[in-house]
Amino acid sequence: MDNVKLYTLKKESVKLEPLLSIGKNGMADSVIDELKRQLKIKKLVKVRIHKNSGESDEMKQAAAELCEKCNAELIDVRGRTLTLYKQ
Repeated sequence: MDNVKLYTLKKESVKLEPLLSIGKNGMADSVIDELKRQLKIKKLVKVRIHKNSGESDEMKQAAAELCEKCNAELIDVRGRTLTLYKQ
């Protein structure tokens, strides 16, 4: 993805509220299915990962796992909130 597209998506994502939350149950199949559905509809989705889900290294791992399972791209990480994009 080129820098202009990435910048545009980051700018758009600022206005969004997280649509999904991942908590103590982790990335259950139902959460992944809902994320796939939301990505198909909206293309750009924010996901909140709650504190009990792990530390920053685990956040990076969680982001990579979500992207792989949903065939999406990681656009931004702000604290415990990830923004994913699927074309």
